Amino acid sequence: MPARRDVLKGLGAGLGLGGLSMGAIAYRALLREDSLLYALGQPGPEVDAPELPEPSGRPLEPTLRLADGPLYIPKSPLRRDLRARSHGGQELAIRGRVLDASGRPLAGAVLDIWQTNAQGTYDVQGYGYRGHQFSDSDGRFELITVRPKEYHGLGVFRTPHIHFKIQGLGSRPLATQIFLPDEVEANAKDFAFDESLQVALGRREGSLQLARFDFVLEQA
Repeated sequence: MPARRDVLKGLGAGLGLGGLSMGAIAYRALLREDSLLYALGQPGPEVDAPELPEPSGRPLEPTLRLADGPLYIPKSPLRRDLRARSHGGQELAIRGRVLDASGRPLAGAVLDIWQTNAQGTYDVQGYGYRGHQFSDSDGRFELITVRPKEYHGLGVFRTPHIHFKIQGLGSRPLATQIFLPDEVEANAKDFAFDESLQVALGRREGSLQLARFDFVLEQA
């Protein structure tokens, strides 16, 4: 049986860009709820994000679930910063919280993240633009990366997006994707795009464009 990484490499080679190689119907069928392969409950390093408001503690709608896609690789490196040394793209910092449906922060939740590089290509041979981290004691996380790029193949167009798989103690695993609100034309062409999954773009902090998104998990 071929190794998973060989299968992923074959999927990428089929498009010539390391991207998606199946139709929208098959893609949606990939929605799964596998538990993540990381130890949960130990908070990560504190996130310095004074711009994040305190959790309201009010009931919240769970974050919309979307399919993993075919290019998820488990056991990614522990890191918040996914930038390559020579990335050639606009730098982006996404900050937010992992919350439960009652609006309470979840400390020590794992966030497993993967995306294309600034040229619209996934790394299917290594862990480029892949990583995992744990929310801090107040449920906060920070992802430092570059803006992903759109891609298409075999009739499927994908707007720029970032994949997340998230799980906290006592919560259902969440697979979803987040989108950029200023990619209006590309978003309109993507079958998976949903307005509720758009980040809120904020000010610039040095070379970083700041953005915010909170994830809401359901109880297991």
